[in-house]
Parts: sequence; structure tokens; C-alpha cells
Amino acid sequence: MSVNKSGKLTIYIDCVSPYSWFGFTNVKKFRPLLNAHGIDVEILPFFLGGARDAAGNPFTPTPQWKQGFSAQDSVLTGKLLGLEVVAPEVFPISSLFPVRVATFIKSHYPAEKFEATFEALASGYWSKGINVSTPEGVHQALDGIFPTEEVDDIVQKALTPENKKRVIAITKGADAFGAPWIVGVNGSGEKRTWFGNDRWDQVLWHFGVPFQGLRILLPGQEKARL
Repeated sequence: MSVNKSGKLTIYIDCVSPYSWFGFTNVKKFRPLLNAHGIDVEILPFFLGGARDAAGNPFTPTPQWKQGFSAQDSVLTGKLLGLEVVAPEVFPISSLFPVRVATFIKSHYPAEKFEATFEALASGYWSKGINVSTPEGVHQALDGIFPTEEVDDIVQKALTPENKKRVIAITKGADAFGAPWIVGVNGSGEKRTWFGNDRWDQVLWHFGVPFQGLRILLPGQEKARL
């Protein structure tokens, strides 16, 4: 496929999904090279629970027969990305509150602060066992990113009607049924969407970005990493 190497990639993420954490990690790694090809990248927090309900795909517990594989998949995917995944004691949580916090920070702070915030919320929940659905949990997760007093202010402003409406608008605008949800509009104006962290080859192909797919190295060569 040949398209103009330009366009926009938007990834919607929610800290309640470990695969959002994986997608967030990958898109940050890919972003400099995507930008070099003229592709703009936007990372948006959204409320996964609301998006799934609206799409007719409400959360259901993982069937027992699939639990072992699911745990293995998240742990190994984390290892490949350099992330430590530890199943939280409480799952799922309502992510609406931390998403509101992340949305407010994205709207009112530099991008680096927002990205540090999402990383802290996702890793806090999926690696450190912090229940980020509570103000106490958000304070614990964001310790070191913002002073305590500033977190207090952020929490209050995250609950304003204006910020709540923004979360609703972004969530509805995603038109997603899962997370991460990736939307790609390439240089020819063609739009495609993907669910999950394992479709990056399709995303890059859609944008016409040259890439090397999975390949096996000969014995003695450097160990491959995804």
C-alpha cells in the first residue's frame, strides 16, 4: 500500500486496562519516528466503562478457562515492554474518577505532566496495587509528580461540571468498544480504527510507514525484543 506519509494517530487510553498501559508505552516509543514521517500523535484519556456500555459491550468477568492465559499474556507483554505487571487485588475499579483527573491535567498542564500522570495511575494500579479510584489512591500515585496541595486542587477541579462534560465528550467521540482504541487517518484521508495493543503492524501499514515485522535472529545474534 502506498499513501502519503502523513496524517494523525489518536490513541484512547484508560488506566483500568493494562493493555492501555502497554499501548501508551508503545506509542511513546513510536512517536518520534511517527512524527518524523509527518504523523501527528495524540494521547487521550477516556472512560472505558462508559464507552463499552454505549457500544453494547459491557464488562464481563474473564471466564475461568481463560484466566490463566490472560494472566500470562499481560505479564509477558509487560516484560517485553520493560513493565512489571502485578494483578491488583481489586478488579475492576471504576476508572471514572482517575480519568477525570487525567483529563483535567491534560487540559491544563504541559504534555509531560499529563503523560507522567497517566503512567503513574496505570503503573500505580497495575504494578503497585494502588486503588486509584479513590482520592487517597490518586494522591499516592501522583506523589512526586505534584505537591500534595496541588493534587488537592486538581482533584477538586477535576470534578467541576466543565471537566466532567469534557470526559463525556471525549468518551463519546472515541466511538470505541475497548481500550486502547487507536484511530488512524492517513495522508489520503482514509480512517481506520483498531482495538488493542497488538495491531501496530496494521497501523503502520495504514499510514504507509516502512517497518520491519517480527523476525527470528540466528544463534549468537543479539536477543530480539518487541
